[in-house]
Amino acid sequence: MTIFDRTMRLLERSLDLRGARQQVIAANIANEETPKYRARDLNFGQALANAQQGKLPITLVSTNQQHFGPKGTGYQRVVGRIEEVPAGDLPLDANSVNIELEMAKMSDNAQQYNTAATIIGMKFKSLLSVIRDGR
Repeated sequence: MTIFDRTMRLLERSLDLRGARQQVIAANIANEETPKYRARDLNFGQALANAQQGKLPITLVSTNQQHFGPKGTGYQRVVGRIEEVPAGDLPLDANSVNIELEMAKMSDNAQQYNTAATIIGMKFKSLLSVIRDGR
């Protein structure tokens, strides 16, 4: 039995990926005036959903107990892909950053990050309560 269940590990990985996505969005906002800059986004929602359902990308089989293999349950292997955001009509400077869209994405991403952090905080508080009451 482990102290941290599957939900905790998934939330931890979600925080890592949301932090990385925040950096990508911030880079888009910082380059709003840069000619020929293409807006990007870090997409990981489907990979995280698959991990939550137990559908991890690769499963390795060991033929000997002394062979090295991946550690953990595979949540560490959930990664996102940086993709270019599709743009319609580009202005003369060929910059595809839509500042309103980027600010909305940043706000949504920050809200989801804070929600996951709050849930993890509540889990830690309950663990601390168990430790203190177990004296």
